Amino acid sequence: MPKSYIITLAIIVLILLSSCAKRNTEYQEEDWLTLRNVLPIVGNPLDIKIDDNYIYVAHDQGGMSRISRADYHIQWITEFWAEDGSQKVLGRIKKVAVVPEHNFMFLVDTEATDAIRVINTSDPDSLIYILDFIGGTSNIKDLDSFAITPVPFLQGTYKMVCAYCAAGSFKYDYYDGTIFNSNVFTISPGAAAGFKLTNNYIFIAAEQLGLYIYNRNDRQLIGNIHLSGEAQKVEVNNNIAYVAGRQSGLHIVDVSNPASPVLLSTFDTSGYATSLAVSGNKLALSSGGGGIYLFDVSIPSKPQLLQHLTSCGYTNTVKFMDNKLVVGARDQGILIYEIK
Repeated sequence: MPKSYIITLAIIVLILLSSCAKRNTEYQEEDWLTLRNVLPIVGNPLDIKIDDNYIYVAHDQGGMSRISRADYHIQWITEFWAEDGSQKVLGRIKKVAVVPEHNFMFLVDTEATDAIRVINTSDPDSLIYILDFIGGTSNIKDLDSFAITPVPFLQGTYKMVCAYCAAGSFKYDYYDGTIFNSNVFTISPGAAAGFKLTNNYIFIAAEQLGLYIYNRNDRQLIGNIHLSGEAQKVEVNNNIAYVAGRQSGLHIVDVSNPASPVLLSTFDTSGYATSLAVSGNKLALSSGGGGIYLFDVSIPSKPQLLQHLTSCGYTNTVKFMDNKLVVGARDQGILIYEIK
């Protein structure tokens, strides 16, 4: 073999190795996520909420799970007792929300035609079923709840809000612990899969329509932006909106002027990006069969991929918990990673 041919071949090999090293460095120079705990649960974990004491998991087989943050003890909950002594069996739970300030929990039960079930959690050892509301084929896609100060324009002392996306609309219901002032207002951009409330605005991930922004006080549309793919979930931090765009990955949008939102960047991901969470300058994205992604979003126009994990298998949802990342994985349960 001619010497010149050997030298040329060696140079090509070195170039290829250098190129591979560069790509690996660009994506994950070091391990940012270390798996610390695998918590098996029944069924497929579809949604997660976290308060100071517990991790609440909605899953698609027989109820929900509540996991102690202190020792990761798992309690599988399949039924509740009502105040009148009757029993309420849980079906397939796909969404969960909690209001720890007032000791209430809200669950979406698909076997009760998407009823939102209201649970009193005042006694952690004896959760009490209160009531169901809405129902019908509402197809609830997102759910959250939070404490509020009393609302002056409503009769009564409403102290909580249960907000959700259902049947293509965003709905916002007040609750005083006994009675719902149901459907206080509804916003219908034409599609609604996810939402985020800030002090002044309502951000709606409107599937194929993109991102819609409404005034929270008068519920009037302020601005919108079309995004590729189907907007499924939105988080907002420091005037930046982060949108999970299903088949189009991650969109990052400047909403400092909500009347004229500007797309800053898009990061294409494998799988379907359907859930995300933001904490400080870190963003975690759940991408279905594509696993999970961890980004540094210090520069929103240039998100840096810190790590992409596929060892977790198919993922549905992701949440930050202090210096940890909590992942709902279809085939493995709840995975808890330590973040470097």
